[in-house]
Amino acid sequence: MMKRGIFISIIALSIAIISTFVFIPSKITVSTVRYINAYHGTILKFQADNKALGNWLQTISTKTANGYRYKGFDYNIDKTVSNITEINVKSEKLDLKSSFISLNIYLDSSAIQWAAEIESGLNPLVRLNRYREAIRLKESMSDIMDQMKIFLDNSTNMYGILVKETQLKDSVLITVKMQTAKYPSVEEIYSQANKLSDYAISKNASVTNYPMLFVNKIDNAHYETMIGLPINKIIEQTSDIRIKRMPYNGNIFVTEIKGGPQIIQRSFQELNTYLFDSKRVSPAIPFEMMITDRLKEPDTTKWITKLYYPVM
Repeated sequence: MMKRGIFISIIALSIAIISTFVFIPSKITVSTVRYINAYHGTILKFQADNKALGNWLQTISTKTANGYRYKGFDYNIDKTVSNITEINVKSEKLDLKSSFISLNIYLDSSAIQWAAEIESGLNPLVRLNRYREAIRLKESMSDIMDQMKIFLDNSTNMYGILVKETQLKDSVLITVKMQTAKYPSVEEIYSQANKLSDYAISKNASVTNYPMLFVNKIDNAHYETMIGLPINKIIEQTSDIRIKRMPYNGNIFVTEIKGGPQIIQRSFQELNTYLFDSKRVSPAIPFEMMITDRLKEPDTTKWITKLYYPVM
């Protein structure tokens, strides 16, 4: 009876050992993928900036002497070449390299993949322990990837502004230009906007949206400003009031900001960077739409402005 028990134990142990080789491969691949609502250029910028990547990791993990610790694993950013970032991974039982790869899917859609390979070894116990460790690593990496997707999906985190792509509905504009020796004052801008509004009314046209503004600094003593006003139909032009046609339903980047001229200028620069990273082209000049009546609101910190950038 005892011999039979020993025999059964040997058989069970043999099956367990064989199972580790049948069901656990010699190389265990730990991989996780997320799809991102962001341009590939945005993700490449994030990858290439170790400081930005490190600052983000620090918000969700514990900073260590050599990297960042999350759920029992130490992650150390090694290097980034093109779209591949090498990350060293270490725990009490593992010490290996992993690869974080970003891929362009379509226009503003991208994918990120994080993968590592673990040598399971020939010792059945070691093989089983490394398999269990691979499961723990998968959980840790997946949590980090979930947080990274949330971060990268929101353009505010990389550019400081929330950019959306929409379609332009105001296709007919009446415009007027003026030149000044310095940046135009609020009074000068609204004087021209009121001129356009009065002209539209005189031609039985309705104003359909807020005034638009584009200021071009030619040099330190010359500024050229164009003010536009969306209207509902085409009317006659004059020597200084001109009609502009925008492509109806044309694509356009838009962001809404709060603040005065400095914030508007800085946000325009970030919007321009966003355009560059998107690898799209613009068929027309960008402009700001003055939602707040700046004549009635002298406190620039309360100004609401929408910035628009037509794109193809």
